Amino acid sequence: MKYDISKATAPTMPKLGRGLESVALLLSQVSKDMHQPIVPMLFPILGAHVSGAEFMYPDLSWKEPSGMLANLVADSGAGKGQLSSIVEAVCRDFRAHDDEELAKLVEWQKMMKTKSANKEKPARPDVAFWFPPADVTNAAFIQNAMGCEKLGQRTQYLNMPEVEMADRVCGGHRQISQMMRNIYDRQRAGALRATADGVTGNPVLRANITISSTPFAARKFYKNELFNGTFGRVVFSYKPRQGRDGRIPRQG
Repeated sequence: MKYDISKATAPTMPKLGRGLESVALLLSQVSKDMHQPIVPMLFPILGAHVSGAEFMYPDLSWKEPSGMLANLVADSGAGKGQLSSIVEAVCRDFRAHDDEELAKLVEWQKMMKTKSANKEKPARPDVAFWFPPADVTNAAFIQNAMGCEKLGQRTQYLNMPEVEMADRVCGGHRQISQMMRNIYDRQRAGALRATADGVTGNPVLRANITISSTPFAARKFYKNELFNGTFGRVVFSYKPRQGRDGRIPRQG
């Protein structure tokens, strides 16, 4: 579809065809003015659920639906929070899985405290969180990628309500371009000492990420990366600014 950017209005969203019934169902749970901005944000979430499957892309290549990155850009109070509600609903099975993995870690930590000699301390169990928290550190992200690779090559999914959280996951703003490139191309992390306790590993990065931000925060965050081809792979979904009439909009 060709689009003249000089036009005042954006093109209408194409009708959802067969195979996208789940997307139509999810859209029924958000306000109509958020349908078009939220549609691109749904595919990283759904892609994480079909981890391991391969699909044919427009260039006739076969790829896994990992490395899908999308950023929702809208003003404060425009309805970005509706995405988080959808994320929690779609990822309910991920939450259930992660609760079981967390229970393993809690039990291991209890056993570590009861063992005095290093020889008696049990080894850390292999765990993989499919839906890690948004404020996860870079070391924990790499360690979790190691677990996801070892326990079935799963694609972990992260939802960041603020774009600045990417600094924490990627290890700093200077490393964001490299990290996102490795995620998109499913390359290895290159971190041979990933965590503070010396866990070594160089896992393949399989991750889908969605981000929400205001236009100001997005411009500030990406201003030094506008000519970087890596960020050309990120889907930016915008909600146009609406007129202010003095009334608080009721959405959702």
